[in-house]
Amino acid sequence: LHKEYRRQRQMCIRDRIYNSYLLEHVDFKDEDLVIDCGANVGEFYHAINNRDKSITYIGFEPDNKAYECLKLNIISSKSLLENKALSINSSKSKLYLDTSGGNSSLEKFSSSEYIEVQTIKLDEYRIEGTIKLLKIEAEGHEPEVLAGGLKTLLRTQYVSVDFGPERGESEDFTIVEVNKILYENNFELIKFSQFRYIGLYKNKLI
Repeated sequence: LHKEYRRQRQMCIRDRIYNSYLLEHVDFKDEDLVIDCGANVGEFYHAINNRDKSITYIGFEPDNKAYECLKLNIISSKSLLENKALSINSSKSKLYLDTSGGNSSLEKFSSSEYIEVQTIKLDEYRIEGTIKLLKIEAEGHEPEVLAGGLKTLLRTQYVSVDFGPERGESEDFTIVEVNKILYENNFELIKFSQFRYIGLYKNKLI
């Protein structure tokens, strides 16, 4: 009975993630490439694969402790996991930590604890072919992630991005900056989540 309860609870969590990121509006097919910025411990990957879709997956997670869990939770020959942070340039940067809350960020917030991490531009990462979906949850660093991936956006069909109030100590929204970058690069907002500040954008040229 306890195992069944845990199974049902896990399914509810996966369904909530699936719906929060508006994935029901993305026509996933087997082998579709999904890039996950802010992979945390792998919930997003399993939310998609739980729907009997065998995706190709690249997950970026700079928080070391979360990354160790991510490696345990995703064991697939079609997945590639990176202990790096996506940003506007490739360098070293401070990652301010909130591991237990899943809110570690390159943007300085109330946490004084940090580690130094490697950042990388998405455009400098070797990715071939069309990207079905780019999911971005960068805890307020979303504009920089997009600015570092403008060439990659040309080959991306959908972007699902969390632009809620998480930028820095003032907890600003990033919706204005995110909208500007995506609209200037031929994306349009097609759905807005009922659960969180998440928008789903579609490339008008693909």
